[in-house]
Amino acid sequence: MYNRHVVVVEDESLLRDLIAKTLETSGFQVTTAANAADAARVFKATDPDAVVLDVELGPGPNGFDFAESLQKTSPEVGIVFLTNLPDARFAGRETKDLPTNISYLRKSQLIDSNELVNALEAVLHDSITADFRHDLDESRPLRGLSRKQISVLQLLAMGYTNAQIADKRGTTIRAVEGIVSRIFQALDIDVQAEGNARVEAAATYLRASGKSLSDV
Repeated sequence: MYNRHVVVVEDESLLRDLIAKTLETSGFQVTTAANAADAARVFKATDPDAVVLDVELGPGPNGFDFAESLQKTSPEVGIVFLTNLPDARFAGRETKDLPTNISYLRKSQLIDSNELVNALEAVLHDSITADFRHDLDESRPLRGLSRKQISVLQLLAMGYTNAQIADKRGTTIRAVEGIVSRIFQALDIDVQAEGNARVEAAATYLRASGKSLSDV
């Protein structure tokens, strides 16, 4: 007999099914959703206890958007973010803007399925510890960059020129050049060395965010 209901919101079907089976084995009733719109319908129909939520959910609202709306309508629901992103900056947010009683787990850092189950138990019992907040880990990738720098670095990784970045951000090319220069400095990229500094910076972003070129 299940006594706790969890919704798994994940756009990758194989991973979604794997998470669901793992949680069912651990005694949770599980309903799945592929995106924020599906999740909203599921929540209305089932009124669950917690949600395991990816941040990147394809077109439409992302996981942070959904969590924000959820906090307004169902603040008692436990939230576990399960994502490739090192922290909220990679989705244009600040950590301080996230709900307080959450777990934040990076997919690449999970040792085994017990960590996810334990994170769920922690949010359900309001007993979050640092072990369940990977977004606060001092060793997380690109910790020294600001949200603005992460945003510009993402555009750079997408192949935007400085002029295109300036146009998208509504600023000047010179301002973008300054931001890019500070990014290179923070990443310890030698712009005078052989090779392309922008390519190296883009590769650093892709590694940090768990993305490939086709994802950005």
